[in-house]
Amino acid sequence: MISRSLRRSLVSPAALVALTFPCAALADAPSVPAVAASAAPVATYNDAGMHFDAPPGWESIPVSASPDGGGSPDGGGGNSDEATPVAAFIYHKGKSDQVAIIIKTAPFDGRVDDYDVSHNSALRKDGDTFIAKNEKITLANGMPAYFVKANSGSQAGHYVETLEYLVCDGTRSIDVSYVGGEGTFDETKARSAFSSLYVVAYPTHRP
Repeated sequence: MISRSLRRSLVSPAALVALTFPCAALADAPSVPAVAASAAPVATYNDAGMHFDAPPGWESIPVSASPDGGGSPDGGGGNSDEATPVAAFIYHKGKSDQVAIIIKTAPFDGRVDDYDVSHNSALRKDGDTFIAKNEKITLANGMPAYFVKANSGSQAGHYVETLEYLVCDGTRSIDVSYVGGEGTFDETKARSAFSSLYVVAYPTHRP
């Protein structure tokens, strides 16, 4: 689950720094030759149990080890069972319609049905979060998952909308969240963005 503070920060261009590494040191870095737009690399996340390609036009942003607290990304060696961001992607960075996709993992060896129940229970404890939709789905490669759509109110009178795919790979819970402000995206666009998500049973022999 993405915390309420992190969900809201992702909607604010100024607060994007909460997820990124300090970039002042990049100011004096040598310039990189321009690359043709057609050759722009796809923003991707890969590990032993998961693959995800962000849609065209999105850019990958580095995430700190634990911007809002959490355990280790691979479910081992951490000091908490809280979910940890392992990847983040941004679209229209710094603009009023900025949206983000965040991938978070946490140690979890249970069923996806149990993860969905505990995840939604934690969401409801936020107080101002309303779960508009919760349905069981199947990823393109056959892995069972849940789709959750939630709205969170804000002091400004607007809301933050979060659409999530919840998956388990036998070792971790995986939360892939599409986050934006009121009116910045629709469900069809978010589901399309999630279409490349591929999750398999995490090989337990891997470190």
